Amino acid sequence: MNGVINFYKEAGITSFQAVDKIKKIFNVSKCGHLGTLDPMAEGVLPICIGYATRFADYLSSVDKEYISEFKIGLMSDSYDITGNILSENNKIIPTFEDIENQVLKIKGTISLTVPAYSAKKINGVRAYKLARKGILEDAGKKEMDIYSCNLLNYEYPLGIINVKCGKGTYIRSIINEIGLNLSTGAVMTGLIRVTNGIFTNKNSFKLQDIEKLKDENNLEKAVVPITNLLDWEKAVVKDEAIINISRGISPKKDLYLKLPIENDCDNFFIMDTNGRLLSIGVRQENSTFPLKIKMVLI
Repeated sequence: MNGVINFYKEAGITSFQAVDKIKKIFNVSKCGHLGTLDPMAEGVLPICIGYATRFADYLSSVDKEYISEFKIGLMSDSYDITGNILSENNKIIPTFEDIENQVLKIKGTISLTVPAYSAKKINGVRAYKLARKGILEDAGKKEMDIYSCNLLNYEYPLGIINVKCGKGTYIRSIINEIGLNLSTGAVMTGLIRVTNGIFTNKNSFKLQDIEKLKDENNLEKAVVPITNLLDWEKAVVKDEAIINISRGISPKKDLYLKLPIENDCDNFFIMDTNGRLLSIGVRQENSTFPLKIKMVLI
């Protein structure tokens, strides 16, 4: 089985543990997620199975949306409530307007500090591993694309924000920045990823949903084919081209039954007459071999 599962990770497990559970349920050797969620976070965690794992680079560079709860008056080494509390400040009580003014400033491409307890790699080592050893206090600055940041609710000391952003944004970093600007400190106390590209929490599957589908022998219902996720053209080849494609040999033009080369697209799904995905082809300026095989999938 190949494709992507719109999995809803619940709080309390790591993204790796979520992948491991899916791997065992679907009995596949290749399995991987599209964008880490911290253990305390919940929400949309798309998981690739089978050859879909080879499309991770194409599928992970997408926009995301989060709803996050924060608490004013605290600072921690992880920028969230699970870390070691570094300071407390209950002398300053910001108003709704104070919070909103700072929240609305978080927009555009901005440079924010990456939490030390994060999956960012520092010289090939995950930052959180270095932080646990006490040899890293922060993971440096990183530019993050924030499309919108809005205050949904606030009753001191707790508030809720909605963030729409690009890949690689740390919501904890946003909350930490807001706390610094208020001179009070702030930590994240909850996080839900509402969307990850085209995947939303409304049509996601929790673990119990997946287990029920397995009992019903209907696991394919939870799997979205790669051809439904990428806006690429579909080329269809004759049966005699399949053997060469399996060897990475690009088909000649006369072996295509369908070749929408006139459309403005660089990547193509190459399929057989039964709709089976055989390979990925890349447009090339060659009248004999119009598509160069980039990835063999059979």
